[in-house]
Amino acid sequence: MPGTRLEWGLTVQIAKKTLSASLISLCLLALAACGSVSETTAPAITKQPLSRALTVGQSVTFSVEASGTPVLTYQWTKSGKVISGATSASYTTRAATVSDNGAQFTVVVSNPKGTVTSNPASLTVSAAGLLLLNSSASSLSFGSVIVSSSSVQKVTLTNAGKANVTISQVLVAGAGFDSTGGSSGLILAPGQSTTLTSTFAPSATGVAAGKITVSSNASNSPASIVLSGSGVASSSHSVTLSWTDGASEITGYHAYSSKVSGGPFVRMTSTELTNSSYRDSSVQSGQTYYYVVTALNSSNQESAYSSVVTAVVP
Repeated sequence: MPGTRLEWGLTVQIAKKTLSASLISLCLLALAACGSVSETTAPAITKQPLSRALTVGQSVTFSVEASGTPVLTYQWTKSGKVISGATSASYTTRAATVSDNGAQFTVVVSNPKGTVTSNPASLTVSAAGLLLLNSSASSLSFGSVIVSSSSVQKVTLTNAGKANVTISQVLVAGAGFDSTGGSSGLILAPGQSTTLTSTFAPSATGVAAGKITVSSNASNSPASIVLSGSGVASSSHSVTLSWTDGASEITGYHAYSSKVSGGPFVRMTSTELTNSSYRDSSVQSGQTYYYVVTALNSSNQESAYSSVVTAVVP
């Protein structure tokens, strides 16, 4: 049957052409796939990490977005130091402390094609809710004090935080120095203050140095106050100050001296004066002294300095 044979021959030819076309298509697809796998691009940062702000005790997450092939690797740094284990596109900090304020975070993104470093992201740590005990002075100078006499200075400790601060210990170091107030176990509520009264009573002539150390549960503990003074021998010279009583609400006075014009002035009176005169027996021959006086009212508020008077000891 000739007609039938021709029909089968035609069918076979068509099938071969179809198969051949399919193989060509598969080969082209394979070549295209091989070409895309071999292509590499250097890393590029598409979204930089952002600076963040938080309060003490909180943590925050920095993140970066980048492109590039093959697979990217990440390494975060804090203020130039590598952070161990921080090797992903994001990094969550530990609970922040005051010392973390201002830290700079960057991330290095790499692949075999290259490396790129992000812009720095800053961390701002606020003290809200922090336990803070602040001192009104970091040092106290008693100046020259006659041996076997004493001079008194005061410093105020204030709870500047948002929670109660408990003072656990007040230590005084240095020959001739002492301190009262701020006893162990004292609790200061936020905004509350207490006064330390420091005394210098030299038993010998010469320069003396000391320190008050206040320990508490505050984050800036311990607070340190440096003490200084000089023990001097009694002199045959003295300077007597006198002034006119002021307004009727004045209840007392304090007298101050300095060896430097314009101060700083050191208070000479351990307690307030109830009369309008004061005798300074600690002066030394050949020295120049500058004096001022302040007035106190019944609320123990102290006025500004009076005008300065100068005494030259022969």
